[in-house]
Amino acid sequence: MHHDQSGDRHGRPPLAVVIASKIALAPAVIWALGYAGLWPTLGAPLFAVHAVVVALAAGALLWWFAHGRAAQHQRQQLMESGNRPRAPHIGITLHSAGAYDLMEQVVTFGRQRTFRQRMLSFAALAPGEAVLDVGCGTGSIALLARHQVGPTGRVDGIDPSKEMIARAKSKAAHAGLAIGFATATAQHLPFETGSFDAVISTLMMHHLPKRGRETFVIEAARVLKPGGRMLVVDWSKPPRRRRLFRLHRHGHIDMGVIAGLLENQGFAVSATGDVGMKKLRYLVARRVAG
Repeated sequence: MHHDQSGDRHGRPPLAVVIASKIALAPAVIWALGYAGLWPTLGAPLFAVHAVVVALAAGALLWWFAHGRAAQHQRQQLMESGNRPRAPHIGITLHSAGAYDLMEQVVTFGRQRTFRQRMLSFAALAPGEAVLDVGCGTGSIALLARHQVGPTGRVDGIDPSKEMIARAKSKAAHAGLAIGFATATAQHLPFETGSFDAVISTLMMHHLPKRGRETFVIEAARVLKPGGRMLVVDWSKPPRRRRLFRLHRHGHIDMGVIAGLLENQGFAVSATGDVGMKKLRYLVARRVAG
């Protein structure tokens, strides 16, 4: 499930070195051309190309920092426990909370709030509802959900990363919002049966192994009230597999497969379609009463 992203004995992958070198080299080249008097003859196209490359490289480096550090952290935990490194059932856990938020800003070009609101809109939350955000990360979606359910509603968020939960709690406290954040996995939801009107999973399902996805669906069915709904938003599976630039093999899911898992656990799929950005798809399913 996890790639070994360490390229030498110090654990620094060659990819990160290449990206860092490009980030440092591009501005230096632009400055040197300008200093030599060649910049006016080359014009804006050269600057634009290098600016785009630097932005993409910075995004890729932030991605590696968040995902690579997660895999490295889990390998270290497994080695310290005396076990051989292997794919844990919980899936990939991200630990770099600050890098995660920064990466989101880069990927959404500063429109992260609009991006989150669009994903959350498919849940159609109503005042007074109880909502569970699974894989809540730094809590951004949970904060929006809290505003939508109002003072009579309830929002809880869980994530396996203590660092993510700590940042989420800090955000909630700063915003003056009461949200129950806890460290837990999607496969073991620490809540009583029939506790929630809605369970939300945004950009989380692809982090789980196939077995973990099925277990998560079973747990979601358990904690939902009869008639409750589940929202899944994630990157759709590409039409064909490409090995070039496949930095993260868990980056896409097949919504048809997820729909089948939900139907096997007593859900009825009520809506599915394109989010309209970043090649994302959404799925809404209701838990059939009884």
